[in-house]
Amino acid sequence: MGRSLIVSAADIPDCAARCVADVDAAKAQALGEELGCGWVTDNDALLARDDVTAVIIAAPNFLHRQIAEQAAAAGKHIFCEKPMALNKADALAMVEAARAAGVKLMIGQVLRYLPPWHYIKSLVDSGRLGKPFAMQTTRIGGGWGGGTYHAQWRLKRETCGGPLFEINAHEIDFMRQIMGEATRVTAGLGRFVETEIDYEDLAMLQIEFADGGFGQLLAGHCAQIGIYEMKLYCTNGTVMAGGPHGLQYKLVGEDTVIVSAEEQQAEPGVRREVREFVECILNDTEPTIPGEEGVSNVEIAQAALIASEERRPVDLPL
Repeated sequence: MGRSLIVSAADIPDCAARCVADVDAAKAQALGEELGCGWVTDNDALLARDDVTAVIIAAPNFLHRQIAEQAAAAGKHIFCEKPMALNKADALAMVEAARAAGVKLMIGQVLRYLPPWHYIKSLVDSGRLGKPFAMQTTRIGGGWGGGTYHAQWRLKRETCGGPLFEINAHEIDFMRQIMGEATRVTAGLGRFVETEIDYEDLAMLQIEFADGGFGQLLAGHCAQIGIYEMKLYCTNGTVMAGGPHGLQYKLVGEDTVIVSAEEQQAEPGVRREVREFVECILNDTEPTIPGEEGVSNVEIAQAALIASEERRPVDLPL
């Protein structure tokens, strides 16, 4: 994600890549040379540069607070990849560090900008569906496998947080965009298949929302046949995404509408989130996905861990 984000940034008007940092010198050098910018192996050297106005944090999850606080202290605006942090306290500390330093803080919850999710959000915002009252999301598959994603930090709760943080920060965020703010979380988490991780490979959540609606999330690494789908129930219609039929919706008294892939296309999500970050700095406006949004997503994931461990519903805020 670090490479994807900085390549997108370099493509945006009034924005240029100045330096990349990675503890792996070979990776840092390769990306720096590709972008025609500097490269370093430690954050302090990057943050000391006068030509760096803002930073993108795409380090392992457990490092987000530390790097964000360093960046804020150096007066740099901050874009932080999801999950914002691994607990609410750390996420709030990041918000406070940015506020105290007078810098922008934006969180990379890119799912809301990707097809078909951005189309669903615009459909809900149009009012044609009526009021959302229930949402079911399933995102489940196998283990980390090999390649890029099989990193040692992803195998431990203390460094990645488990699936609700490392993966499902996306789905939690999108559920909030549609259903509003959460007030209660009930959850069951367990490990049944995967042996190389020390956290749950199955998570089942029920979320209650302030407007009276309900949400369910099924997630994890324990499935031999993966699936990613969403069902949204509203007072004037129903939406389904994923599965064999793709994106479709039906309004009361009307025929089912199947939305083609072409109709779902928009500006690439990663480019859009970085562009909006750049624009909020240039125009001195609030970030479109501010730190407070990331705090709320982390809080729901943390509440699910508590709810499962203590076998009780957890009321929000924590």
